[in-house]
This record gives sequence, structure tokens and C-alpha cells, in this order.
Amino acid sequence: MRFSIIIPSFNQFAYIEETLINAIELKEMAKTVNAEVEVLLFDSESNEETQTIINKYRVKLDYVEVKKDNGQYHAINKGIEKCTGDFWTWLNTDDTLDKEGFLKLISFLKQHPETDYVYGSIDYIDEKSKVIRTFPSRNVDMKTLVTKVPGIFQQGSFFRKEFTNKIGILKEYNCCFDYEYVLRCLNNGAKMQVCEFKVANFRQHTISKTGSLTPMFIREQLTISKIYGRQFWHFLTWFSYLRLVKHKLFPRS
Repeated sequence: MRFSIIIPSFNQFAYIEETLINAIELKEMAKTVNAEVEVLLFDSESNEETQTIINKYRVKLDYVEVKKDNGQYHAINKGIEKCTGDFWTWLNTDDTLDKEGFLKLISFLKQHPETDYVYGSIDYIDEKSKVIRTFPSRNVDMKTLVTKVPGIFQQGSFFRKEFTNKIGILKEYNCCFDYEYVLRCLNNGAKMQVCEFKVANFRQHTISKTGSLTPMFIREQLTISKIYGRQFWHFLTWFSYLRLVKHKLFPRS
């Protein structure tokens, strides 16, 4: 069984080395359980510090492209189209996959190769990779994601290539392309599996997209959820607008 790890990159010189080392170590670990991992990196002409780190590990990666792109979704899409794994994921350059969890995931998918979309638990980590809190995996469903809570487990997710070939690549959103993609998977009858073990680490820091672009996240979630059936009376509508008001009155410094 073959796995593809797509890494979109842009100016994350503070954390990209840890991410690349993590992916390279996963390549070697997978061999011990008769699996393969390919790592594909797409960098949008990052600064010199980032390029220096990329070049340090370039020979250990399966594919490296340094070319200006149209945003994170575009870099990931190039990886989706080029990757050859039975299952694929993307790994941001400030996140990592859990080594033990990844081996468990390989074993799980060998037993359930028909799975289209699988995810596990996530640890939130800080700038020094210290665990802040754990988000145990839980079942997600279309209705809840569209009308109540748009919370997904992107960092712990893998998708079956044969299935995603049928539903296409990511949409052109700045932040919530992952949210839309999960909804599209569910809307197209994806065979979903939830693993109770940890699969990934999601880093929270002051310059992360999640932390710095909250109003954009909220607006995109409203746009996407409306496409998939959200109505004005649903909880997500009113709660989202209240969050926007809060951020307007008390913007983050």
C-alpha cells in the first residue's frame, strides 16, 4: 500500500525543518510494515531561509517544485494531481504526523482498503512542539457540519485516491478549502472511517493562518455551508455572525 504526503510550502522557515524530518522518518518507518510513502513538496518561491532548509532535504524527498502558485489550495491541488499513493493527505509546514499513529493508520487501512475518507485524533501543539490540548476524534456528519459546528479533522485525514479522482480537486478558497472538501466527500457518499488514536499534531502560533485570519475563516464557512444547505435560522448562521461582530469590536492584536 502506498501513501502520498503533499506538503504546500511558503515562508515557514521556523517550522518546515521539523515537518520535513517528520515526513522523511515516516518514509523509512513505512518500509518496516511493507508500505511506501512518497513526499511531494510544492513551494511558492519562499524566502531564502526556507529555501536553504528545503535544499538541505531535497534529495530525500520524492518531488520538489519551487514555483509561484495561487495559494495553498493550488499547491495542494498540484500534489493531488501528481501523487501516486493509494491514499493521500497534505501536511502543512508547521504540522507533523504522529509516527505511532501513522503506523496504526497503515494497519487499519490495510484491513479496510475500501475506505474513502479516514481521520483520527489531533493534538494541538505550541511553537516548541509542546502539547496544548488533545482533540479526540468523533463522528462528523453532513447536517452537523453545515448547520451547527464546521469542525473537521484535516490534519488527521487521509483520502483514497480512487475516490477523490471522481470528485475533483480543492476549490479556490483562501482558508476553508478543507471544510468544503470534506463536505463534498460526504455529499458524494464517501465511505468514512473514524480512528480513535492520534494521527497528527496541529501547531498553533501567532502567525498561523488559523490564528490570524479568523474573520476570513468565518465568512468562507458561511459561504460554503450555504452552498450545502445552511439556512438563516440554523445555529451556525447566528453564531458565526456573532463571532464576526466580536472580532470587529475586539480585533486580535
